[in-house]
Amino acid sequence: MKNIKYILTFILFIFFTTSAYSQNKIATLDVVQLLRDSKAAINMKDQLNAVAKKYTEEDQKKQKEIQKQEEELLRQKSTLTPEAFSDRKNTFEKKVIEFNKNSQSKRKTLAQAEKDAVNQIEDEVEKIVQKIIDTENITAVFRKSALILGNTSIDITKKVVDELNKNLSTVKVNVAP
Repeated sequence: MKNIKYILTFILFIFFTTSAYSQNKIATLDVVQLLRDSKAAINMKDQLNAVAKKYTEEDQKKQKEIQKQEEELLRQKSTLTPEAFSDRKNTFEKKVIEFNKNSQSKRKTLAQAEKDAVNQIEDEVEKIVQKIIDTENITAVFRKSALILGNTSIDITKKVVDELNKNLSTVKVNVAP
């Protein structure tokens, strides 16, 4: 609740200082829309989805293999000595643990690749926003999500998306194995 009061106070301060000094100009940027509509973000999501699909297919195939091994192990329980069954069970459990580690590693790798790709987009967006700030004499740019109320004329999202589409239409998603 305190944070909301501070944010409201800050926004009111900006609003009143903007009114008092007509040379101050603010703008908003809808980051969610930017990451939804820009060609680079769409390209990034397509690449990530393709890798995620591949990982899912690999994991499902491996899961079926593990399930068959478990069923075979359970069938052998009555014919094996307790020591032999225990050894095979331990070996099987190690395979399951390795599978889980591998799956988790893939998810982490995919998350890191997404983070790196988003950073590429954000770096380009920062350059574009700085250019707009300089050319239009804007004092501050806020995320649209941080704004409670505002005139739509201060939204620079479309300009940024259009410029981003010109400058960066694809992003290289590096998914290290």
